[in-house]
Amino acid sequence: MLSWVLGNRKKKSNRKRPSYADAKRIAASGSVAERKELASHNTLEPELLYYLADDDAPEVRKEIAKNDGAPLQADQILARDPIDEVRTELAYKIARLIPTLTDTENQRLTEMALAVLEVLANDELPDVRAIVAEEIKRLENVPKHIITKLAHDAEAIVSAPILEYSPLLSELELVQIIAGGVQGAALIAVARRIGIGEAVSSAIVDQDDKPSMLELLKNQTARISEKAMQVIGMKAPDMDDMHRPLVERSNLSVHTMKRIATFVSAALVERLIEQNDLTDAVSKELRQSIRERIEAGDLKASDKPKEPPDERARKLFDAGKLDDGVVKEAIETGDITFVPPALSLLSGIEIEICKRVLMGDSGKGVVSLAWKAGLTMATAEMIERRVAQVPARSLVATPSDGEFPLTDSDMEWYLAYFDE
Repeated sequence: MLSWVLGNRKKKSNRKRPSYADAKRIAASGSVAERKELASHNTLEPELLYYLADDDAPEVRKEIAKNDGAPLQADQILARDPIDEVRTELAYKIARLIPTLTDTENQRLTEMALAVLEVLANDELPDVRAIVAEEIKRLENVPKHIITKLAHDAEAIVSAPILEYSPLLSELELVQIIAGGVQGAALIAVARRIGIGEAVSSAIVDQDDKPSMLELLKNQTARISEKAMQVIGMKAPDMDDMHRPLVERSNLSVHTMKRIATFVSAALVERLIEQNDLTDAVSKELRQSIRERIEAGDLKASDKPKEPPDERARKLFDAGKLDDGVVKEAIETGDITFVPPALSLLSGIEIEICKRVLMGDSGKGVVSLAWKAGLTMATAEMIERRVAQVPARSLVATPSDGEFPLTDSDMEWYLAYFDE
């Protein structure tokens, strides 16, 4: 591992490189193109790579920034390079190195690498800081103050990965960050975090931010206090997209379920009854609430119970009427549970695999499934956003020509990946 300090960090390349004498000549007086080519050799002597890290040509320094064979002394120079692209390339490389720093005997190496990381974590360019944040978001072998710095970053593209994934952030820190006014994508990232406790959930609810409350409800690993659920229940009647995630929550109290039954659709009340171990008396009371709302005219015809989604999809499929338009309409009307069985029938892929794709946070996977089902790319993007809830960074957008942006072989590969 000490070779990282001296250079030649990567497995030696099979590319032919100049002799040492020729390399010295090129480094000192070669053309920009020659120096750039020389800087790309990861088996070049460390002292020459270090020399090229101070080259006048940005394109040469960029090659050194990318070069896994460059010594850390060269990286320390490049971490403060005036050219954004140089620092960006260096951020990718250093972030790849950090997870490998586990040999305690190489303390000097670790200190040098982390020093470069810290400079990049404080870079003036958000894109550089975002690269660092994305690459170290799950690591435990990075200095805590770097994580804290990135978690408080004003740019969501920097703070969000850390807030959602870093194991180094405590519940108290998360509550303090929320209280400090974090909002938008950063607050949503906290709401998506696995295993957050009641204090964090309550802090999110206190922000009165609909998107983050919606993500919190979808996060089945989040513990939400009864008091926080009551607050959500007061806001949810006028927020239709919260109804299903609210019903799908586990460990709802009977009091909360009775409250939910006063504003969600009849189908969702049935879903509520199905997935909870309720007494006959409570089930009867929930259904009675629906009957009273129907009699009072509070429920539209479309709110009344429907056939199970898999049965509806099968009937349409057998009749030759299950197509892109039907799937699109289901999404637009919030009939989300209809989509998985529809995709399964149209694609010929087992329902469990379809669900795995839809839950995999992979835009490319979802697009591949929609393609296999014979749907349009526009509908595929709707499924990404409104059914699979694919994170923004993984979304596959519809090109201007409306065609699928992936090759057929690529999409077959993604489907095969989820089938493993």
